[in-house]
Amino acid sequence: MNQFIKGIIASWIELLYPKRCIACDKVLLKIEKESGFCKSCAKKIRLIGPHYCLTCGIAVKENEQYCITCKTAGHSFDQAKSVFRYTGEMKNAMYRFKYGNRRCYGDKFANHAIKNYGNWIKEKQIDVIIPVPMYDKKKKRRGYNQAEVFANSLSKMVGIPVENQFIRRNTDTVAMKQLNRLKRKKNLLKAFTIIKNDVQFRKVLIVDDIYTTGSTLDEVARVLKDGGVKEVYGLCICAGQL
Repeated sequence: MNQFIKGIIASWIELLYPKRCIACDKVLLKIEKESGFCKSCAKKIRLIGPHYCLTCGIAVKENEQYCITCKTAGHSFDQAKSVFRYTGEMKNAMYRFKYGNRRCYGDKFANHAIKNYGNWIKEKQIDVIIPVPMYDKKKKRRGYNQAEVFANSLSKMVGIPVENQFIRRNTDTVAMKQLNRLKRKKNLLKAFTIIKNDVQFRKVLIVDDIYTTGSTLDEVARVLKDGGVKEVYGLCICAGQL
């Protein structure tokens, strides 16, 4: 197939399935397509920086280095980052990404992640990217794991392989959004198991969609470190405010 025909096909696809704003779902203008946000939403979407917790990465006040949780409780992961604040239209965007089959958002989220934390990822000399696994039956019902979609997009951009068969989610845990930190930790006890004992990684980057208290990253990191991983880092698309 020559380039002319490919161009025609691409144009028809664009007409039938135009690129839409990640935040509000409005059809994007040509100049807006690279960022994934329309002009209006680009002004309202809030990134985490410039002031963030040095351990978990959530937004903090200007004169603070650590959030309340990280001041009083330790984490199993070494450090974590998140790209956007989980507010306003980003909540709608994440809902469409998780439940509306908008897997195409993965590339845009990864673009913004690399723009903000590409150097950080490079400095950590990550061996492998591991998405937080989804319970098998739940994944079959939904059709995909959004953390895995995000991980695959990151992998393409940074050249670090994805391993989605290294760790397994054993149980379909209770929805976490209405649980406090203690109940989240109890909810996740024995939720994950390493299933590949013949592979050894030194430095792992766990990726997930939304960071709230860090309980999920903590439990995955704990299991990985118990299995011999030396350093575990986290990267999430969004982070809530404690």
